[in-house]
Amino acid sequence: MAVRIFFGGTRVRRVNDIMVKLASLKEQIERLLDHPYLRAHVPAPAVDEDRLLLSLSMMTDAPAAPNEPDRCIIAMMLMQIALDTHDQVTDRGGDLRTRQLVVLAGDLYSGLYYDLLARSGDVALIRLFAEAVREINEQKVRLYEKKVERIETLFAAVGTIESALLAKLAERIGAPQWGGFSGHYLLLRRLLLEQEAFVRTGSSMLFEQMAHIAFPWAKGLTKEQKRHLLRLGERYIDHCKEALLAANLPMNDLLRFRMAELAGGFQAIVKKSVEEG
Repeated sequence: MAVRIFFGGTRVRRVNDIMVKLASLKEQIERLLDHPYLRAHVPAPAVDEDRLLLSLSMMTDAPAAPNEPDRCIIAMMLMQIALDTHDQVTDRGGDLRTRQLVVLAGDLYSGLYYDLLARSGDVALIRLFAEAVREINEQKVRLYEKKVERIETLFAAVGTIESALLAKLAERIGAPQWGGFSGHYLLLRRLLLEQEAFVRTGSSMLFEQMAHIAFPWAKGLTKEQKRHLLRLGERYIDHCKEALLAANLPMNDLLRFRMAELAGGFQAIVKKSVEEG
C-alpha cells in the first residue's frame, strides 16, 4: 500500500506513527512466515496491509482491548494467510509436489496462528476466531457448489469470507461497529477487483457466480447481459461506499486516505464500459 499524504504538523506525525506501527507488524508477520525450504519452492504470501490498517484502527477505538493487541492482530493475519494459501491449491496448476508444498505452507501458517493464540491465553478470542473460520469455510463451500440462488446472498457470502475474522476481532474488543465497517470496506475492495478483472479479461469468479444466478440457462453472455451484471456490481459498490461514508467512527488519516483511494480508482473505466457495452 504505497501512499503519499500531504498534511502538516501534528497530522503528519500521527500518520507517520501509524505507518511505522503498520510496517513493524508487517515485518513481524513476514519473519514468522519465512521458511527457507518453502521459500525455495513456494512464493512468499503477501501481507494484506488493508487488514492490518483496519485492525490497528479498531484497536485504538476499543473499549476492551486485549492485553497483547499485537499478538492478536498477528494471529488473525496468520490465519487469514493460511486460509488464502489453502485456497490456492485448487487454483494453482503445476505438479503434485508443488501443490503438496502449498498445502504444507498453509498448515504451517495455521500452526503458527494456534501457537500464538495459545500463548496469549485469550480463550474468548480463540473461540471467536474458530467461529469465523467455520463461517468462512461454510460460505466457500456454498460458492464452490454454486448453491447460492440470490445476488444478495452471494454478496453476503463474499462479505463473510472477506471479513469474518476482523468482525470477530471487533466483537472481542467491544467494537462491533468496526466489524460492520471492515465488512463493507473489504467487500468494496473485492468487488472492485472482481469488476476490474471482468472488464479487462471477461473473466471473474464473482461475476461468473452472478451470471449463474441471473442467467442460469445462458451458455455465453451477450453484451447486454454483461452490462446488466456490471450495473448490479455498481449497485453494490455504491451500497458499500454509502455505508462507509455513513460510518461514525474515529478514523485515522491514513485510513481516511485509503478509503478515498478505494472509492475512486477504477470506476471511470467501468462506467465507460457500461455505457459503451
